[in-house]
Amino acid sequence: MYPDGTRASSRNSKTGPTTTLPDIPDNYLFSIHSVFHIRYNIYSDMRYFLRDRALFIRGVFTAVMSGTRETDRDSRITHISTIIATHLPQTNTKEDADSYIENLLRESGYDTDAVILPVPNHIDQLRIFAYDGIMVFVLARPGKQGERPAPVTIIVCCREPLPEAGLRTLLVTASEAIHQAFITAGFPDESEKDVALICCEETEELPDVHERLARAQALVTETIAYGIPETWAASETQVLRKPPFYIHSSIGGERWTRWNPDGCPYYPCHPSCEGQRCDFCYCPLYPCGDESQGKWLERENSGKIWSCEGCTLVHEPTVADYLIRHPEASLEKLKYIRKKGKDNE
Repeated sequence: MYPDGTRASSRNSKTGPTTTLPDIPDNYLFSIHSVFHIRYNIYSDMRYFLRDRALFIRGVFTAVMSGTRETDRDSRITHISTIIATHLPQTNTKEDADSYIENLLRESGYDTDAVILPVPNHIDQLRIFAYDGIMVFVLARPGKQGERPAPVTIIVCCREPLPEAGLRTLLVTASEAIHQAFITAGFPDESEKDVALICCEETEELPDVHERLARAQALVTETIAYGIPETWAASETQVLRKPPFYIHSSIGGERWTRWNPDGCPYYPCHPSCEGQRCDFCYCPLYPCGDESQGKWLERENSGKIWSCEGCTLVHEPTVADYLIRHPEASLEKLKYIRKKGKDNE
């Protein structure tokens, strides 16, 4: 599904786009990570990864997104399995863009129940920010000296369940935070050109919905307020192997930290794993709920959190290599790959 509501299958298919997209390593998998505070035993199937110079976010989502003056998509609830954000240069014709999106879906083997976000920024300008149960993907590019930055694309994934009305409220919150980021930076607001998408895997009506929604609003506001200026200020001049990943931590005081695998003070965090690999420091299976890999712990302020401190599955070299090649591999498949590798030793 395109942002204007039409499906890829309803568009004309022609040859691919004439403009070459930037060269960025394909098929790198990233993940929801283990610092989320889980209040309910929710198992997430969400995966996100780069492939074919696009960001893919996969799962079973209920989503809502902001619109533009040209479409009627504002605040419309959709049920989707795939979100794709990709850079389509303005020099591309509409037919080129349509064909490129068609090819992405067909080559990936995904159905057309996808939201496609053609973004004005190259995918190498992606930054990812995680704050408790909220993950925010920011695509933003600073403007030239004195010029307004390019429109931004924000994707917010919320781990804890929210009703559809809560998703709409969170969309308003995100849009207001984007607007404020531009105003704070001294630029005029042109919010009709910015895109915000909010998605959630669970839309249950739980008793403390107002409390959870207020918490989600606060996290989204703070994350966007930090994330957009940080993305504008990024100084990398080369294509990165992975998008920079930021975590909000309360250890030693409230602060944002950019994760860096080089010189990690916690390595090896799994001493029992020979040749520990850190490609998936933030496990894409978390929380898997498989009690052969971890266990649920009671939290001091109610609820439970999944502990996998004894699990080495995605850190084992054979499993890590397989997961890089097959970013949507299931837990059972990865356990089989580990067993197969041990049997062959």
